[in-house]
Amino acid sequence: MIKNYIRLFTILILLCSCENSTDKKEVTIDNFDKKFIDSLIPNPDENYSVFYAKIKGYSNDKIRLSISPVKIENPKSYYYFIGDFEEEVRLDYYGESNKYISFDPYKATQGKVKLKYQL
Repeated sequence: MIKNYIRLFTILILLCSCENSTDKKEVTIDNFDKKFIDSLIPNPDENYSVFYAKIKGYSNDKIRLSISPVKIENPKSYYYFIGDFEEEVRLDYYGESNKYISFDPYKATQGKVKLKYQL
């Protein structure tokens, strides 16, 4: 009987710890027909020092990724990837504003990309 309560308690703890986070996300992109834009919102109770993104996957041509503090259609700087890739991007970040990440298939028509990003 006590073992059943311990199991139930353990399951409840696991369920409570699985929350939706606004400062950490993960997405898999396999539709190269349109751009993907998302944002990270800093938690006011947290202290931040870095924006981190990991991009892993493959594409049949050049794709591009942009990171900016505002949501814009044509940012000034991009990170480009082609073929098989696994890269990390780290930028200074101190919680001053939301951070927007944009995935543009650019010239690629096929591929699969796993993107993890967090404040």
